[in-house]
Amino acid sequence: MPELPFVTVLAENLWPRVESRAITDVLVRGVAALKTYDPPITAAVGRRIAGIRRRGKLLVFSLSDGPVMVMHLMRNGRLQVSPRAKGRTAKDLAIAFGFDDGTDLRMIEIGPKKAAAIWLFPAGQEDAGEPLAALGMEPLSSQFTAEVLAGMLREARTQVKRFLTLQRFVVGIGNTFSDEILWEARLSPRTLTTALNGAEVARLHAAITGTLAEAVTAHRKEFGGALPMREPLHLLRVHRHGKEPCPRCGTPVAVIYYEGRETYYCPTCQTGGKVYADRRRSRLLK
Repeated sequence: MPELPFVTVLAENLWPRVESRAITDVLVRGVAALKTYDPPITAAVGRRIAGIRRRGKLLVFSLSDGPVMVMHLMRNGRLQVSPRAKGRTAKDLAIAFGFDDGTDLRMIEIGPKKAAAIWLFPAGQEDAGEPLAALGMEPLSSQFTAEVLAGMLREARTQVKRFLTLQRFVVGIGNTFSDEILWEARLSPRTLTTALNGAEVARLHAAITGTLAEAVTAHRKEFGGALPMREPLHLLRVHRHGKEPCPRCGTPVAVIYYEGRETYYCPTCQTGGKVYADRRRSRLLK
């Protein structure tokens, strides 16, 4: 699923393509993507794109004279800006917003599983309910300090990998960058948040902010001004690099498979030599 670095660059690169464009029509091909009905999605017609920002893993579009539109691309959703004459019959099209310059902003969803979502809210009401209301702190904001993180960890009382992916504490981090952050911090994904000492909390905070900031820079360089379509997995150090040498110590990167997710970690750098069992075959630790 696209996480903070990907969505940040997507918002940045999308803005020059849609800035101040007036929406002239809306074509809905995937009705399941619409998560609100009042106001209807057609209320966007006649509005101009006044701004785009990222909030967590979401894109928030400010429209002129009122409504706010929120998009969650989920795992397979992507955005395109294309000439209107091409692609409106594509099977992967979920929704298209026609602009006054003859182009479309299209949300497509690749593959059979359709989970991408769009909400439209009256101005000022977008933060009152899902999906924005439950979101926590932006990890690259000045408010996100090591002291604030320490309080969150005490409250969460869970494994640190799960903590990083719970959007009610820190937003924008998912399965991919939780692995990258924990590798950088030299912490086991199964460490309890309440067991972290002061030095470990400081390392985790530095790893969160440093890893995400570096990833945003790398994503900007990777995509240039283009709209990203694929996540640049080659930029990652451990996630999706199972059995490859750890970039720091050379130990083969290990993998935990559990509940449809994969966790990648270095047994030497992160777990003191302990290798966790493949949860597809066993619920016990080796």
